[in-house]
Amino acid sequence: MTQRRDFAPALHGAITASGLTLDRIVHRLAERGFALSTATLSYWSRGRSRPERPESLAALSALEEILGVEAGSLRELLGDRVRRGRGKAARLVPFGELWGHFGHAVDQVIAQVTSPADQRRVLSYHERYEMDATGAETYCRVIAVLEAVTEKAKHMVTVYRDDTGCAQLPTVVPVAGVRLGRVGVDHTSHVMAAELWFEQNLRKGERTVVEYGLEFVPGGNRSVMCERRFAAPIRQYVLEVTFHPEAVPRYFRATSEPTEDGPDSSVELSVDSQHTVRAVWLDEPAGAYRIDWEWDR
Repeated sequence: MTQRRDFAPALHGAITASGLTLDRIVHRLAERGFALSTATLSYWSRGRSRPERPESLAALSALEEILGVEAGSLRELLGDRVRRGRGKAARLVPFGELWGHFGHAVDQVIAQVTSPADQRRVLSYHERYEMDATGAETYCRVIAVLEAVTEKAKHMVTVYRDDTGCAQLPTVVPVAGVRLGRVGVDHTSHVMAAELWFEQNLRKGERTVVEYGLEFVPGGNRSVMCERRFAAPIRQYVLEVTFHPEAVPRYFRATSEPTEDGPDSSVELSVDSQHTVRAVWLDEPAGAYRIDWEWDR
Protein backbone atom coordinates (compact mmCIF):
# COMPACT_ATOMS: atom_id res chain seq x y z
CA MET A 1 0.00 0.00 0.00
CA THR A 2 1.36 3.44 -0.91
CA GLN A 3 2.03 6.20 1.56
CA ARG A 4 -0.72 8.33 0.10
CA ARG A 5 -3.30 5.59 0.73
CA ASP A 6 -1.96 5.05 4.27
CA PHE A 7 -2.53 8.67 5.29
CA ALA A 8 -6.25 8.86 4.52
CA PRO A 9 -7.31 5.68 6.39
CA ALA A 10 -5.14 6.67 9.36
CA LEU A 11 -6.74 10.11 9.52
CA HIS A 12 -10.22 8.68 9.05
CA GLY A 13 -9.60 6.17 11.84
CA ALA A 14 -8.29 8.86 14.19
CA ILE A 15 -11.33 11.05 13.52
CA THR A 16 -13.71 8.15 14.16
CA ALA A 17 -11.89 7.15 17.36
CA SER A 18 -12.00 10.72 18.67
CA GLY A 19 -15.79 10.82 18.53
CA LEU A 20 -15.63 14.40 17.21
CA THR A 21 -17.61 15.68 14.25
CA LEU A 22 -15.78 17.40 11.40
CA ASP A 23 -17.43 20.69 12.36
CA ARG A 24 -16.19 20.34 15.94
CA ILE A 25 -12.66 19.54 14.79
CA VAL A 26 -12.63 22.56 12.47
CA HIS A 27 -13.86 24.72 15.38
CA ARG A 28 -11.03 23.51 17.61
CA LEU A 29 -8.53 24.16 14.83
CA ALA A 30 -9.90 27.70 14.51
CA GLU A 31 -9.39 28.21 18.25
CA ARG A 32 -5.71 27.43 17.64
CA GLY A 33 -5.52 29.89 14.75
CA PHE A 34 -5.87 27.45 11.83
CA ALA A 35 -8.55 28.07 9.19
CA LEU A 36 -9.49 24.73 7.63
CA SER A 37 -12.81 23.93 5.98
CA THR A 38 -14.84 20.82 6.74
CA ALA A 39 -14.73 19.99 3.03
CA THR A 40 -10.91 20.01 3.03
CA LEU A 41 -10.77 17.83 6.13
CA SER A 42 -13.25 15.44 4.56
CA TYR A 43 -11.17 15.25 1.36
CA TRP A 44 -8.06 14.45 3.40
CA SER A 45 -9.80 11.63 5.27
CA ARG A 46 -11.16 10.10 2.04
CA GLY A 47 -7.91 10.35 0.08
CA ARG A 48 -9.23 12.88 -2.45
CA SER A 49 -6.52 15.37 -1.50
CA ARG A 50 -3.88 15.75 1.21
CA PRO A 51 -2.02 18.49 3.09
CA GLU A 52 0.93 19.84 1.12
CA ARG A 53 1.23 23.59 1.66
CA PRO A 54 3.14 24.87 4.72
CA GLU A 55 -0.06 26.23 6.30
CA SER A 56 -1.81 22.88 5.80
CA LEU A 57 1.08 20.98 7.36
CA ALA A 58 1.04 23.34 10.34
CA ALA A 59 -2.67 22.67 10.75
CA LEU A 60 -1.97 18.93 10.56
CA SER A 61 0.27 19.17 13.64
CA ALA A 62 -2.55 20.83 15.57
CA LEU A 63 -4.95 18.22 14.22
CA GLU A 64 -2.81 15.41 15.64
CA GLU A 65 -3.06 17.04 19.06
CA ILE A 66 -6.85 17.48 18.78
CA LEU A 67 -7.35 13.85 17.73
CA GLY A 68 -5.10 12.58 20.51
CA VAL A 69 -2.62 10.75 18.30
CA GLU A 70 1.15 10.76 18.62
CA ALA A 71 2.78 13.95 17.37
CA GLY A 72 4.06 13.48 13.83
CA SER A 73 2.30 10.13 13.33
CA LEU A 74 0.03 11.43 10.57
CA ARG A 75 2.65 13.72 9.08
CA GLU A 76 5.14 10.88 8.57
CA LEU A 77 2.60 8.96 6.46
CA LEU A 78 2.80 11.71 3.84
CA GLY A 79 6.42 10.78 3.15
CA ASP A 80 8.83 12.80 1.04
CA ARG A 81 6.30 13.44 -1.71
CA VAL A 82 4.44 15.99 0.39
CA ARG A 83 5.69 18.87 -1.74
CA ARG A 84 4.97 17.19 -5.08
CA GLY A 85 3.98 19.58 -7.81
CA ARG A 86 5.04 22.77 -6.01
CA GLY A 87 6.15 25.36 -8.51
CA LYS A 88 4.28 23.69 -11.37
CA ALA A 89 1.29 25.39 -12.94
CA ALA A 90 -1.98 23.71 -12.06
CA ARG A 91 -4.09 22.34 -14.89
CA LEU A 92 -6.48 24.98 -16.15
CA VAL A 93 -9.98 23.59 -16.51
CA PRO A 94 -11.34 24.26 -20.04
CA PHE A 95 -14.15 26.80 -20.12
CA GLY A 96 -16.53 24.25 -21.62
CA GLU A 97 -16.02 22.08 -18.56
CA LEU A 98 -16.05 24.99 -16.10
CA TRP A 99 -19.03 26.89 -17.52
CA GLY A 100 -20.98 24.07 -19.12
CA HIS A 101 -23.61 25.39 -21.54
CA PHE A 102 -22.00 28.86 -21.41
CA GLY A 103 -18.45 27.64 -22.07
CA HIS A 104 -18.49 28.60 -25.77
CA ALA A 105 -19.76 32.11 -24.95
CA VAL A 106 -17.00 32.56 -22.36
CA ASP A 107 -14.41 31.44 -24.92
CA GLN A 108 -15.78 34.00 -27.36
CA VAL A 109 -15.77 37.00 -25.01
CA ILE A 110 -12.26 36.21 -23.79
CA ALA A 111 -11.10 35.98 -27.41
CA GLN A 112 -12.48 39.50 -27.88
CA VAL A 113 -10.17 40.94 -25.23
CA THR A 114 -7.01 38.81 -25.12
CA SER A 115 -5.64 35.30 -25.32
CA PRO A 116 -5.81 33.71 -21.83
CA ALA A 117 -2.05 33.71 -21.28
CA ASP A 118 -0.89 31.83 -18.20
CA GLN A 119 0.77 34.86 -16.62
CA ARG A 120 -0.59 34.80 -13.08
CA ARG A 121 -2.49 32.61 -10.66
CA VAL A 122 -5.10 33.66 -8.15
CA LEU A 123 -4.21 33.10 -4.50
CA SER A 124 -7.33 34.64 -3.01
CA TYR A 125 -10.51 36.43 -4.02
CA HIS A 126 -12.69 38.53 -1.74
CA GLU A 127 -16.01 39.72 -3.15
CA ARG A 128 -18.72 41.77 -1.46
CA TYR A 129 -22.03 42.30 -3.24
CA GLU A 130 -24.55 44.97 -2.27
CA MET A 131 -28.26 44.50 -3.08
CA ASP A 132 -31.03 47.10 -3.38
CA ALA A 133 -34.60 47.22 -2.02
CA THR A 134 -35.86 45.11 -4.93
CA GLY A 135 -33.28 42.36 -4.44
CA ALA A 136 -31.14 43.39 -7.43
CA GLU A 137 -27.36 43.77 -7.44
CA THR A 138 -26.07 47.35 -7.19
CA TYR A 139 -22.31 47.02 -6.65
CA CYS A 140 -19.64 44.38 -6.13
CA ARG A 141 -16.26 45.12 -4.61
CA VAL A 142 -13.51 42.67 -5.59
CA ILE A 143 -10.07 42.34 -3.99
CA ALA A 144 -7.74 39.75 -5.52
CA VAL A 145 -4.31 38.53 -4.45
CA LEU A 146 -2.30 37.31 -7.44
CA GLU A 147 1.07 35.68 -8.06
CA ALA A 148 2.99 35.89 -11.35
CA VAL A 149 3.94 32.54 -12.86
CA THR A 150 5.88 34.04 -15.78
CA GLU A 151 8.26 36.94 -16.14
CA LYS A 152 6.67 40.29 -16.94
CA ALA A 153 3.12 39.26 -16.07
CA LYS A 154 1.03 42.13 -17.40
CA HIS A 155 -2.67 41.53 -16.94
CA MET A 156 -5.61 39.50 -15.71
CA VAL A 157 -9.03 38.74 -17.18
CA THR A 158 -12.22 38.65 -15.14
CA VAL A 159 -15.42 36.96 -16.32
CA TYR A 160 -18.96 37.77 -15.19
CA ARG A 161 -22.24 36.11 -16.18
CA ASP A 162 -25.59 37.63 -15.31
CA ASP A 163 -28.09 34.94 -14.30
CA THR A 164 -31.07 37.30 -13.89
CA GLY A 165 -31.67 38.04 -17.57
CA CYS A 166 -30.94 41.74 -17.12
CA ALA A 167 -30.67 43.67 -20.39
CA GLN A 168 -27.47 45.47 -19.35
CA LEU A 169 -24.29 43.98 -17.90
CA PRO A 170 -22.34 45.83 -15.18
CA THR A 171 -19.51 48.28 -15.74
CA VAL A 172 -16.04 47.26 -14.57
CA VAL A 173 -14.42 50.03 -12.50
CA PRO A 174 -10.69 49.77 -11.65
CA VAL A 175 -9.96 50.89 -8.08
CA ALA A 176 -6.34 50.04 -7.23
CA GLY A 177 -3.43 48.29 -8.93
CA VAL A 178 -5.08 47.87 -12.34
CA ARG A 179 -6.44 49.82 -15.29
CA LEU A 180 -9.22 48.70 -17.60
CA GLY A 181 -8.40 47.33 -21.04
CA ARG A 182 -10.78 45.82 -23.56
CA VAL A 183 -14.20 44.45 -22.63
CA GLY A 184 -15.92 41.62 -24.50
CA VAL A 185 -19.68 41.04 -24.27
CA ASP A 186 -22.08 38.33 -25.41
CA HIS A 187 -25.55 39.81 -24.88
CA THR A 188 -27.34 36.59 -25.81
CA SER A 189 -25.66 34.59 -23.05
CA HIS A 190 -25.29 37.60 -20.70
CA VAL A 191 -21.56 36.96 -20.41
CA MET A 192 -18.80 39.56 -20.13
CA ALA A 193 -14.99 39.43 -19.97
CA ALA A 194 -12.84 42.41 -18.98
CA GLU A 195 -9.10 42.81 -19.38
CA LEU A 196 -7.38 44.45 -16.40
CA TRP A 197 -3.78 45.60 -16.84
CA PHE A 198 -1.47 45.75 -13.85
CA GLU A 199 0.00 49.14 -12.99
CA GLN A 200 3.42 47.56 -13.39
CA ASN A 201 4.69 44.27 -14.77
CA LEU A 202 5.27 41.52 -12.21
CA ARG A 203 8.36 39.38 -11.90
CA LYS A 204 7.94 35.62 -11.73
CA GLY A 205 6.90 34.72 -8.20
CA GLU A 206 6.00 38.31 -7.32
CA ARG A 207 2.66 38.87 -5.61
CA THR A 208 0.31 41.80 -5.76
CA VAL A 209 -3.13 42.95 -4.63
CA VAL A 210 -5.62 44.51 -7.04
CA GLU A 211 -9.07 45.95 -6.48
CA TYR A 212 -11.90 46.65 -8.89
CA GLY A 213 -15.65 47.00 -8.77
CA LEU A 214 -18.74 46.05 -10.74
CA GLU A 215 -21.34 48.82 -11.03
CA PHE A 216 -24.81 47.58 -11.96
CA VAL A 217 -27.43 49.60 -13.80
CA PRO A 218 -30.32 50.59 -11.46
CA GLY A 219 -33.56 48.74 -12.02
CA GLY A 220 -32.04 45.32 -12.56
CA ASN A 221 -33.85 42.04 -11.98
CA ARG A 222 -34.05 40.33 -8.60
CA SER A 223 -31.09 38.02 -8.01
CA VAL A 224 -31.08 34.56 -6.44
CA MET A 225 -27.33 33.96 -6.18
CA CYS A 226 -23.80 35.35 -6.41
CA GLU A 227 -21.12 33.10 -7.84
CA ARG A 228 -17.47 32.85 -8.88
CA ARG A 229 -15.91 30.13 -11.03
CA PHE A 230 -12.21 29.27 -10.85
CA ALA A 231 -10.35 27.44 -13.60
CA ALA A 232 -7.54 26.44 -11.21
CA PRO A 233 -7.33 25.59 -7.48
CA ILE A 234 -7.91 28.53 -5.15
CA ARG A 235 -6.31 29.01 -1.73
CA GLN A 236 -9.01 31.30 -0.38
CA TYR A 237 -12.34 32.61 -1.62
CA VAL A 238 -14.46 34.91 0.54
CA LEU A 239 -17.94 35.84 -0.66
CA GLU A 240 -20.20 38.32 1.16
CA VAL A 241 -23.66 39.53 0.19
CA THR A 242 -25.30 42.48 1.97
CA PHE A 243 -29.04 42.90 1.51
CA HIS A 244 -31.23 45.97 1.82
CA PRO A 245 -33.26 45.90 5.08
CA GLU A 246 -36.49 45.90 3.05
CA ALA A 247 -35.46 42.90 0.93
CA VAL A 248 -33.86 40.10 2.95
CA PRO A 249 -34.40 36.52 1.69
CA ARG A 250 -35.57 33.79 4.03
CA TYR A 251 -33.02 31.05 3.33
CA PHE A 252 -29.31 31.09 2.44
CA ARG A 253 -26.94 28.38 1.30
CA ALA A 254 -23.27 28.14 0.33
CA THR A 255 -22.67 25.67 -2.49
CA SER A 256 -19.44 24.17 -3.83
CA GLU A 257 -19.28 22.45 -7.22
CA PRO A 258 -15.68 21.31 -7.86
CA THR A 259 -14.92 20.10 -11.36
CA GLU A 260 -12.86 17.29 -9.86
CA ASP A 261 -11.43 16.09 -6.51
CA GLY A 262 -14.74 15.83 -4.72
CA PRO A 263 -18.55 15.88 -4.84
CA ASP A 264 -20.82 18.91 -4.73
CA SER A 265 -21.66 20.17 -1.25
CA SER A 266 -23.97 22.72 0.37
CA VAL A 267 -24.26 24.24 3.82
CA GLU A 268 -26.95 26.50 5.24
CA LEU A 269 -25.91 30.06 6.15
CA SER A 270 -27.26 32.62 8.61
CA VAL A 271 -27.73 36.34 8.03
CA ASP A 272 -26.26 38.76 10.61
CA SER A 273 -27.69 41.94 12.13
CA GLN A 274 -26.31 43.96 9.21
CA HIS A 275 -28.25 41.78 6.74
CA THR A 276 -25.04 40.18 5.46
CA VAL A 277 -24.30 36.53 4.71
CA ARG A 278 -20.76 35.23 4.30
CA ALA A 279 -19.02 32.10 3.07
CA VAL A 280 -15.31 31.23 3.17
CA TRP A 281 -13.67 28.49 1.10
CA LEU A 282 -10.05 27.43 1.72
CA ASP A 283 -7.74 25.22 -0.38
CA GLU A 284 -10.45 24.31 -2.85
CA PRO A 285 -10.13 22.74 -6.34
CA ALA A 286 -11.25 24.41 -9.54
CA GLY A 287 -14.99 24.78 -9.84
CA ALA A 288 -18.01 26.94 -9.03
CA TYR A 289 -18.61 28.47 -5.59
CA ARG A 290 -21.73 30.45 -4.73
CA ILE A 291 -24.16 31.76 -2.19
CA ASP A 292 -27.78 31.34 -3.23
CA TRP A 293 -31.03 32.18 -1.49
CA GLU A 294 -34.81 31.95 -1.64
CA TRP A 295 -37.37 34.74 -1.52
CA ASP A 296 -40.69 34.57 0.29
CA ARG A 297 -42.50 35.69 -2.83
